[in-house]
Amino acid sequence: MKTARSLRLRRLLAPALSRLPIFPLDQVQLFPRALLPLYVFEPRYRELTAACLERGGIMAVAALRPGFRDDYYGRPPVRRIAGVGKIVAHRKNPDGTYNILLRGLGRVGICEELPASPQHSYREVRARLLTDRWPRSFDLAAARSTLVILIDRLATLLPQGGEALRSLCASEPRPRRLCDVLSAALVRPPRTRRRLLELRDLPGRIDLLSAELARLIHDLQGSTASGSN
Repeated sequence: MKTARSLRLRRLLAPALSRLPIFPLDQVQLFPRALLPLYVFEPRYRELTAACLERGGIMAVAALRPGFRDDYYGRPPVRRIAGVGKIVAHRKNPDGTYNILLRGLGRVGICEELPASPQHSYREVRARLLTDRWPRSFDLAAARSTLVILIDRLATLLPQGGEALRSLCASEPRPRRLCDVLSAALVRPPRTRRRLLELRDLPGRIDLLSAELARLIHDLQGSTASGSN
């Protein structure tokens, strides 16, 4: 389902998607609208960072597939759905390493990896922007209400940060964006994070996040009960 925002995003990313640099990482996801700090120290990724900064700061974070360690310094396979983002802050350190801050812009599907180039050592892909899917009958307001109720309950159980979590919910009225921000901030199991990034079906993504929030609430309730005995 195309929205005005998705059309603007397509225009922003269109020049980059035909030769999109990728930063392959193990168990790291870049969610739309989330911030991801990275320390860049390998020479090929320093080169990638410098090139991205010259071309507007756009790159994708692609998850490495199992078994990548056998070919880590080559071109190990990556998963086909990745997070695309923009470098919104950076610092080049005296030793040539970088500290960068990526802001997630969306999800992309990797169509093909481009052949290795003699001009640079980092990897590039041809990609397409992915949009969320949901049926017209899906109640977006009810979905957001479910997330808010779960977050309110979770906030009451946290020893600190509960009000900040409530404020985060209040600041994001759109359930799609709220789902992504909460997934990035609260979900820890790598497999669940990966599924939340790769699911294009919005109802399924919100159901998965709701189940994970319910699990967190259950675990915190158990910890509270144990501590009171």
